[in-house]
Amino acid sequence: MSNNIAPLINLLITTAKYDVAAHEQFKGFGEIKFVGIEGQKIYYNTLDKLYASNHEIESTITLERYERELIHIVTTFKKENKICSQTDVTTFNQTLLQIPNVESEILYELFGAVMNCPDLEFGDFTVYNYEKSYDTLILKYPDLNSMKDVFFGDWQPKLLIGIKVKAREQSKAIELADKLCESFENVFSYVISDLNHKLRISILSYNERISINRIIGNTKAMGIHMHNKNLITYVNLEDTFFKRADQGYDKVWGLITKDRNDIEKRIFIAIEWVGKAVQEIDKSKSLVQFIFAIEAMLQPDKREFVSPSIVSQLSEWSAFIINDEKEKRKEIAKYFKDLYSIRSAIAHGASKEVSMDSLQIALQIIKLIILAFLTQEPYKNMQKFDELQNVMTDLKFS
Repeated sequence: MSNNIAPLINLLITTAKYDVAAHEQFKGFGEIKFVGIEGQKIYYNTLDKLYASNHEIESTITLERYERELIHIVTTFKKENKICSQTDVTTFNQTLLQIPNVESEILYELFGAVMNCPDLEFGDFTVYNYEKSYDTLILKYPDLNSMKDVFFGDWQPKLLIGIKVKAREQSKAIELADKLCESFENVFSYVISDLNHKLRISILSYNERISINRIIGNTKAMGIHMHNKNLITYVNLEDTFFKRADQGYDKVWGLITKDRNDIEKRIFIAIEWVGKAVQEIDKSKSLVQFIFAIEAMLQPDKREFVSPSIVSQLSEWSAFIINDEKEKRKEIAKYFKDLYSIRSAIAHGASKEVSMDSLQIALQIIKLIILAFLTQEPYKNMQKFDELQNVMTDLKFS
């Protein structure tokens, strides 16, 4: 445990005030307040650092619960004019960690898909055909049968998707599961890569409105225009396409929940950006997100400003990874630079026109890059970004 934790709590104790002038803004917790811009900045920055200081607490207890317990300590110590010691910090953390850490399966309704088998696994996710797996679910969770009306009422879902998480609070379990389901949606969109928005599964992003009605009026007549919005074609989850090893789809589902190395983190971030880009209706936003995906995979330092030299490097690396032929590499590098020019124009407000052709090219470039890291030598065995840099240097000067 870091020795910097007690000083952080003491900073909150000394920053907190009892009295506030009428004109001052503050963040208040009963008797104590954090006053003004500086006081509130200290509070929020310190809270974030404290919450992140213990991974076990951060991953199993909500920020809201942690904040309540922290404020109680700060208030008590301020009243008693005490200084927090490292022993006090240890006691504080141990109290929170005494709460049982329980594994739960969180179930959601899954939309946009069909399947005939009772259940299917996608990594650590399980998709249940409600009608055909109900008996299995009852064996796992007996209360489901006696409380069926409470959980479902007259509603009977067709598909459920479940993910197991461990947490010390139900609300934290939901928070963790929601995040994982969001990632599942993004990974699914990456696999499907349907820029026409006809194929899409939904868990948290479901919108039951699939049509927009417009009334048109002028001096001569009135009419109604009905437009189907995102009319969904149902996806068959039993299709072997979703587990194709030659496309790396057998690996992508496991990336959602596993402990990822440096390269796997980059792959997963890129996949999530692709998933978001595929779902995005606004073409300009979609293109920017595809570029984000490429940057996530290949930019050496993601905090670094994307200079012309970085753009050149990204274009070269994309070309080296995707193709072995010199002329094809030149073509890919040019495609990337053209896409980045459009991205820069969007960012500076000069243009918002993005063609479907540009989106398709951007999608193909990033998917081929990710495919290489999932299935091809030497990329599929890489664990650290330094390994990629070395290979790219050798290719450039070979």
